[in-house]
Amino acid sequence: MATIAEFTIPADDFPLGQIFDGFPNVMVEIERVVPTDQGNLPYFWINNISVSDDTIKNALTTESAFESVTCVDSLENRGLYRALWNLEVEGVLTAILDSGLTLLSAVGTHEQWTFEFRAEDSDQISEFQQYCADHDINARLTRLKSLAEMQAGNEYGLTANQHEALLLAFSEGYYDSPRDTDLETLADQLGISRPSFADRLRRGYRNLLGSTIVHHDSTDDGSGK
Repeated sequence: MATIAEFTIPADDFPLGQIFDGFPNVMVEIERVVPTDQGNLPYFWINNISVSDDTIKNALTTESAFESVTCVDSLENRGLYRALWNLEVEGVLTAILDSGLTLLSAVGTHEQWTFEFRAEDSDQISEFQQYCADHDINARLTRLKSLAEMQAGNEYGLTANQHEALLLAFSEGYYDSPRDTDLETLADQLGISRPSFADRLRRGYRNLLGSTIVHHDSTDDGSGK
């Protein structure tokens, strides 16, 4: 049975977490692409940057897990990067590759990383957990749902976490005027960081609009009927 699993990992247990040592206020968001056997890390955004791209690259390339880090694009205080991994250095990436999990999202702050995976069967999740345990990686399973349980959310292209975040924000009055709550309070209710909750809302908005308004406009024949 296909399953969605969410794990949290301490920031220092994933090589990209080194960036938080010098820049604790940034947030890292990995694009949803499966890492390849050539060691290409999916593109990742670093948000809230207040230093040069070279400073970011130098901070990351001191980590032995990277062969190279390249800045692909920069927009105001955020940059898009791409890294080539050194696969001889074992770690979380090796665990993902060996277990065959599909990476759906990964967001990191100075507190922790939150990874969301899709697994074809429970053995993949067990293999990931065992690898992490054997290599002293503190991977904590925080959510586990079958795709069948997520049927309501998938109708609009939402993951279980996005569906949960949007519903919680709505029910708690986040969209009321004036607002009855804030992102910090909502994040605390789910036991995650404020940036992680904000990211779920942002991704949820995008998927919801893409499967409703945008999809409707793209299929409209222009007749107005």
